[in-house]
Amino acid sequence: MVTQTVIICDSEASNTIITKALNHNDFEIAFNSTSVDQLLINCELQRPDLIVISLTTTYPGLLDQLKVINQQYPLPIVIFSQDERDDTIENAIKAGVSAYVVDGLRENRIMPILRTAIARFEYHHAVQQELTDLKATLSERKVIDRAKGLIMEQRRCSEEEAYTLLRSTAMSQNVRIAELAQNIINAAQLLNPAQ
Repeated sequence: MVTQTVIICDSEASNTIITKALNHNDFEIAFNSTSVDQLLINCELQRPDLIVISLTTTYPGLLDQLKVINQQYPLPIVIFSQDERDDTIENAIKAGVSAYVVDGLRENRIMPILRTAIARFEYHHAVQQELTDLKATLSERKVIDRAKGLIMEQRRCSEEEAYTLLRSTAMSQNVRIAELAQNIINAAQLLNPAQ
């Protein structure tokens, strides 16, 4: 699979090193610039798989753009820089940068760094998705438990009977149990605002 890559370099020498390393592998350069001004727009248009940035120093505006890009189009981002300040590195990581490399732009190091950054991004993205799914599941369980409580109160039945009723009704209406449970809670609140 060819990896569509955006390259931003503030020096011709850095650009040459990165481009040469990428050309010998399965990377295609989708956009190449010396400026970050059009980075967000180009990510919207190109939908790259990877961003590689080489700048002498990073600045808050760049990190803000990277944060927006990472929220809208999550992808691995690698920064090569001379800026070794702790706050810059910390802010880069918070912006979603997968690898921040200080004084390490050498052709023989680029591919291992990119592969590591891509693997780290994929792992982090999978963990984030798992966390999101887990939160949704827990939220649904709370809704289902609350709806079961309302059914038990109204029907004077056991928890098991309430769940069986919820499940069978959801199946007959072809909706998810959590969706039906939320509808029951909404109806109860409409009929009795104290619920």
